[in-house]
Amino acid sequence: MNLHDRGDRVLPATRVLALVIVPFLLAAFVICYLMPSRTLELFAWGIKPPLTAMLLASVYLGGAFFFVRVAMAKRWSEIALGFPPVALFASLLGVTTVVHWDRFTHGHISFIAWATLYFTAPVFVVLIATLNSRASRAPASAGEPRLHPVFRIVLGATGATELLVATGLFVLPSQVGGFWPWAVTPLTARTLAAVYALGVANVLIAVDARASRVRLQLEVQVVMLVLIGIAVLVRRGDFTAGPAAAYGVAALVAAELAVIVGGLIGFQPRAKTVVDAPPPHFGAPPMK
Repeated sequence: MNLHDRGDRVLPATRVLALVIVPFLLAAFVICYLMPSRTLELFAWGIKPPLTAMLLASVYLGGAFFFVRVAMAKRWSEIALGFPPVALFASLLGVTTVVHWDRFTHGHISFIAWATLYFTAPVFVVLIATLNSRASRAPASAGEPRLHPVFRIVLGATGATELLVATGLFVLPSQVGGFWPWAVTPLTARTLAAVYALGVANVLIAVDARASRVRLQLEVQVVMLVLIGIAVLVRRGDFTAGPAAAYGVAALVAAELAVIVGGLIGFQPRAKTVVDAPPPHFGAPPMK
């Protein structure tokens, strides 16, 4: 192992956390994506319409893909950028669970798993990310490829917009949910808010832009967006805003997917005389 690898290592605790979370996400994906009409009997709560369940499941499989890569990663810098979005997503769903406690199927094994995951994951994700960030001191790479400026601008704007939508759905679920192209309740609106809050990943990608740090996050979004696009077309009957709503949403998903794929293949090499700033770290700097 060279000096760079030793200074940019993934702690065993980080790998353990990833391996613990993956089975939860895969089980939830199977139920919500493959059996979205049976969430009342199989999941933590009955999700209507099935399109919302499939949207949530798309995030679950993207999350499983991310954590499998975390368990296999050789360098912390390759995975670090994914932890803040995960922490935000889990925190919002934890708060949503408390606010809408009476809407869940208490006593069901799926609810126990749901509550356990969203009441503990935010704490452990932040804790592990902080510890791993403090333990990793990778040297800056000169001349590392960066995301093309055009893609940075588009992704940054997309992420900021998604965060704005997430804020509206979470703070004013009934009012903002009333403009949604398919039927949502306050609970499903806040669940969608957690999904859209993952737009923070695009903001982080736009700010950082280094290929080694953003590539995995772009790949995770490809997984999610492909599944969401399929769900929109399969469940187009769930839309209530007119027959064109499904195709309009599908077009937006396809456009974002095109931007992300373009970003993946459009990294630009940097001049070797440029030295990047060291990557950001969770928590306070270590004592010297």
